[in-house]
Amino acid sequence: MPQQLPRRLSCRSTPPRIRRYRLRRRPGFLSPFWVRLSDSQGFTSYREQEEWTLLLSARHLPFRLWKADGRTHCFIPALLRDVAHFEMRLYRQEEAARHAASREPAAQLPVHKGWQWAALAVLPLLAVHAWRSRLLPDIPALPSPSAWEQLGSMDSARLYIYHEGYRCLTALFLHADAAHLYSNVMLSAVALAVAARSLGTGHLWLLTLLGGTLGNALAILFRTPPYVALGFSTAFFSILGLLCGLARPWRGNMAIPLLAGGGLLALLGTEGAHVDYAGHVGGFLAGFALGAWERFRSRRHIPGLPGPAAGLLAVGLAAGGWLLAFGLL
Repeated sequence: MPQQLPRRLSCRSTPPRIRRYRLRRRPGFLSPFWVRLSDSQGFTSYREQEEWTLLLSARHLPFRLWKADGRTHCFIPALLRDVAHFEMRLYRQEEAARHAASREPAAQLPVHKGWQWAALAVLPLLAVHAWRSRLLPDIPALPSPSAWEQLGSMDSARLYIYHEGYRCLTALFLHADAAHLYSNVMLSAVALAVAARSLGTGHLWLLTLLGGTLGNALAILFRTPPYVALGFSTAFFSILGLLCGLARPWRGNMAIPLLAGGGLLALLGTEGAHVDYAGHVGGFLAGFALGAWERFRSRRHIPGLPGPAAGLLAVGLAAGGWLLAFGLL
């Protein structure tokens, strides 16, 4: 029986399986202990690159950037890679919390009723100037209006010698001329209406008189006697200081509202002839202290005077100061 021949082998041999490895390019100037910041193929956007580079620079972590294949890659020492990712997680958590807080509605300040009437506090300024200018009939029981400036102005010499402290209050109602009066009236009316929304009309009138009076008293510390000062501008800057003292501290820093008010003081209170710089600074500081106290009192729920009682007390203080100036008390 013929022997069966083996099947003919194919001349085609199956090539062995070739394993393909994807080689990653790496800069030759780096140490072998430096690795990529992440396993991704470089930064996906310019914003991501800036975010990482700013973070690494702020944390003083060494890194090197290398461009290849149209993308930028970041290399960092292997022992610091986990540290860098930890810092990035903290940064993104803070950013997320900040954006969430910014989307929350802002806390609404309490709005007191009748805040529009606070601007009526400028009417006595107009009335006193009208009497001094002979636009209104004289009052027989009072001294001649031409003598009111001498009796009520902020005269430091008489304050030191005769201890006439009421001049710190009565000087707020006197003005040198009509231009001085109208500028103070317009600015003060706006400031009074704005501040009364948070404090109420009665409390604001009382705090304005106290701030202006204390501001004139503080001006003695900044100026060399003798000098004479008058005008409601000291009380106006005390209202600005009051608003800054009531403001919420920015990130717990109370210096930010103080610096903002200082900018307004420099903008509005340092221009013109015969400007009482010391009175403006003193009024602002006094108002800021009163505003900080009102904020502290409201947070601690310390009771204060009712609004109508505070308003009547302000009117009584103004009337009493002028009666002392006229020698009727």
